[in-house]
Amino acid sequence: MWVDINAHLEKLDDSIEQVNQDCATSNVTVIWSGFQPSQWAQMQALDHVRCAFGLHPHADAKVPDWLDRLAAYLDDHPTAPVGEIGLDARVGFPDFARQSAQFEAQLALAKSLDRAVIIHAVKAHQAVLDALKRTQTTRFVVHAFSGSLELARAYLALGGYLSCGGLTTRVPAPRIMAQLAELPISRILLESDAPDLPVSGKAQGHPCDVRHIGQTLAERLGLSVQDLADQTTANAQALFGCDFVQSG
Repeated sequence: MWVDINAHLEKLDDSIEQVNQDCATSNVTVIWSGFQPSQWAQMQALDHVRCAFGLHPHADAKVPDWLDRLAAYLDDHPTAPVGEIGLDARVGFPDFARQSAQFEAQLALAKSLDRAVIIHAVKAHQAVLDALKRTQTTRFVVHAFSGSLELARAYLALGGYLSCGGLTTRVPAPRIMAQLAELPISRILLESDAPDLPVSGKAQGHPCDVRHIGQTLAERLGLSVQDLADQTTANAQALFGCDFVQSG
């Protein structure tokens, strides 16, 4: 079994029902990540689709009571993670001070509810680390991680996990791939980030691509594909508090 810990299913060409069918065929469970209040209302959990709720740093939170709405969605979904949330310091994205306030508010909410967090961090890793320390957040994963070994260890030291996505299948691969064996395999997760960051040779990602990503990682680490699948599934279960057992 495989677990895709981060995908944006509303952006795929296929319907959610078709994605659920595809995942069932490929023995994949996917976490559908939240973006903003209007999208939260569209989300639905199915046998192979679970939901996370969060305000993405790229979202423009025009709804004044968004944090109350987020708390309500999380209350209605007792095992749902908080995500995808985080910080993005690139030019052209929402005001960084506002991002920071929204990020820390959501970290505090996740902490109060003991929920795992799916984190987006682009050109803002130190600020993310500082926020995690201030809020004493320890249940988190940094999605699509492609940073240095030193940065990886800084996240792991706080209790976090790192997620590998489609970029790991490309040439050149992210720099962390050359040193992946130096990190504990018990802290590695998989994701498609579908439809973004597709695997090599594809124009659009799909949750079922985690099989390809897993096969690539297994080869790099000298593991069997089955061992890698079992380990990353166990890691997802440990972080998210779900057994990810298929019901179909």
